[in-house]
Amino acid sequence: MIQKPIVKTKFKSFDRNIDFIQRNLWVRISYLVIVGILFLSTVDCKKEDFTPVGIGGDFSLIGMDGKNWKLSENAKPINLIFFGYTSCPDYCPMTLSKLSKVKKQLGNDADQVQIVFISVDSKKDNYKNIQSYVSFYDPNAIGLVGDKNQIDSVVKLFGAHYEVNDSTIDHSTYLYLLDDKTTTRYLFKHADSPEKIVEIIRLLL
Repeated sequence: MIQKPIVKTKFKSFDRNIDFIQRNLWVRISYLVIVGILFLSTVDCKKEDFTPVGIGGDFSLIGMDGKNWKLSENAKPINLIFFGYTSCPDYCPMTLSKLSKVKKQLGNDADQVQIVFISVDSKKDNYKNIQSYVSFYDPNAIGLVGDKNQIDSVVKLFGAHYEVNDSTIDHSTYLYLLDDKTTTRYLFKHADSPEKIVEIIRLLL
């Protein structure tokens, strides 16, 4: 069996190392930005305190009926966006259940709030199964999918991350609040209660 030249193998290893460093550098930078945002979110807020967060923005993915869905064309006054996948064993169903409670607590204001669930499982999730999944918790929720490049682009836009393992996917657990101009105004932690989310939403409406 003919072995590949040692020099060529070294270059491939070097390229892989550079790619790994670049990916991890972006994750660390995003982490530092989000930590700063979460620190600021611990203080008492007034409506005038909700300056743009600096991550997130407009994007397009595949929504209901396999049609293109663009946030700026479908945004409501409050848009609650998060990443996950339909076979997620814990965070995703817990978050959707929490957001269902949020909308119930909002009463008449619930119509001004839109839940947007973005799948990071580009191999298994499609526009049919994701819409069925989110509709179980909220019939008006939006489920979005895309190919890997599309998803990676949106994940990077929001400073998020995900990693595919053998049977599960590790992913960001932040909940992003965007206004009708597609500007991120607040970032919720996974531990934030429905009451905390309702409080912030009412301040922004």
